[in-house]
Amino acid sequence: MTNDPTANGRRLFDIGAAVAYLREIGATAATPNFVRAIIGRGEVAHLKIGKKFFVSREALDGWIQKHERRNR
Repeated sequence: MTNDPTANGRRLFDIGAAVAYLREIGATAATPNFVRAIIGRGEVAHLKIGKKFFVSREALDGWIQKHERRNR
């Protein structure tokens, strides 16, 4: 385990944990419906175990990088 301050080094998140992770890193408007929507649109890779959806930390970080906007 690393000394990562965000999400205690966690790699896989259920919907609630994904929301908490996004809020922890500054996306305070993140909601469960938002996370479900980006999963549903295929914007974030996910896996389904039983009835629960999970996203990896890397997938969320990749989505953030892809959607960052830079000032021109």
